[in-house]
Amino acid sequence: MKYKVLGIVMMVVMIAAATAAAMFDHGDQGRSRVYQHLSEETWDAECGCNQEGLCTHLPLVVIDTKGQEIPGVPTGERDSFNEEIYTLAEDGRSVIDVEISVIDNQTGNNHLTDSPAFTSKTEFRIRGHASRHFEKSPYKLNFVNEDGSNRDISVMGMDAHHEWILNGPYLDKSLVRNYIWYNIAGSMMEYAPDVRFCEVILDGDYRGLYLMAESITNGEDGRLNLMESVKDTNVSGYLVRIDRPNDEELNAVRNINSHAERMFYLRGDISIRYPGQANLTQELADKIERDLSEFEKALYSYDYDTHDYGYWNWIDVDNFIDYFLINELSRNVDAGRYSTYLYKEPGEKYKLCVWDFNNACDNFPDDQISPEGFAMHERLWYFMLFKDEEFVLKILDRYEELRKTWFSEEFLYGLIDDTIAWLGPAVERNNLRWAEYIENGDPLIPAERNVYSQEEAVDQLKDWLGRRIDWLDAHIDVLQQYSHPSRNKTYNH
Repeated sequence: MKYKVLGIVMMVVMIAAATAAAMFDHGDQGRSRVYQHLSEETWDAECGCNQEGLCTHLPLVVIDTKGQEIPGVPTGERDSFNEEIYTLAEDGRSVIDVEISVIDNQTGNNHLTDSPAFTSKTEFRIRGHASRHFEKSPYKLNFVNEDGSNRDISVMGMDAHHEWILNGPYLDKSLVRNYIWYNIAGSMMEYAPDVRFCEVILDGDYRGLYLMAESITNGEDGRLNLMESVKDTNVSGYLVRIDRPNDEELNAVRNINSHAERMFYLRGDISIRYPGQANLTQELADKIERDLSEFEKALYSYDYDTHDYGYWNWIDVDNFIDYFLINELSRNVDAGRYSTYLYKEPGEKYKLCVWDFNNACDNFPDDQISPEGFAMHERLWYFMLFKDEEFVLKILDRYEELRKTWFSEEFLYGLIDDTIAWLGPAVERNNLRWAEYIENGDPLIPAERNVYSQEEAVDQLKDWLGRRIDWLDAHIDVLQQYSHPSRNKTYNH
């Protein structure tokens, strides 16, 4: 009986969610975005299976390590740069070869006995920084052919690619931070990583709810168009990343010097993420470095707002404004410091791409993040952009516009509630698997910030968001002080 009731509830949730989606149609802004919780993949209480094994409407990711230890575990030791040292595979590589199967039925529930949508040899390791220390590890996947070449595969309805991330909501007891912010960013902006919820089984062990996310790199269709092959110095498209020196992806990256690094004493490195190792010659790396340097020299100069050297000649202003607002609203502590991606598509200007909201909305372990105050205006390129009155006025106008759509309490609270309701029994399974941590884990400082149930975590997230929006509504105009002529006489003509 309870399953019939649950089925009815899920149908009501789906109708409400579809209505919300129609209300907040983004029209010509951003690329088309698929919200997984608005799909038809709903829990079927009358599935017909014996109910003894795992039965879920979410895709299943089944990983077989063949008995190997997964590399990427912190060893407790540090290198000469005081960066953590991670374990390697037996053969000295940073990855192991595993077999991954994805079970994703389009017409009903998924079971471990079902035929997979695909199975692939995969290069596999633990990833992340602080999250490497969690019992529920995040993973990096690279699908490969038997000869080791990259294998592009469409995963859970997302465009085909070979690089993927499995992010396990652990520190985020609400389970939804990355899902909601990636999707909001993908609706607002031209590009944000695509994501899908799934459940993971690792060597027969149920690991709970995960978020499969595409990595930020070159691709086709809805992804960044950075060119697949770049062999010469006529740079058409590339991607650079600001992050900790030891947070490398599967393909090697090359560090470049940056004015931003020197001005802000960044703890992270600015490195070339694409082109990757196979195509990145020293000559090409030098060209990318000079290209970025040309932009930054103009920005960090007295000519930053002039016709010939104005920042708008180098950056997509609307993109930088949206990146600022989504990270400022959520008070994402890493944005502009770590996990920061800057890309340039062929013939286009610089754009930023969002990444990693685990610590957003006052979920940063080391310190309480108040719903009051501003932070992004002091980070990296925004330090200079905020000296221009026109840039700040555009931010104010855009914020007012967004408050009617993706930044409205109605939309944000509805997105959170509808997503959790759609996840259905998967939430209970995940919370049972990680009950010890959820009910006793207290990673946040000070201790009173910690909650001990998923329901409390959701309430805490919504309460913080409400207070943040109230504060921004009352104080967003204060941003104009940073561009006031009296404050910037040294820079402005």
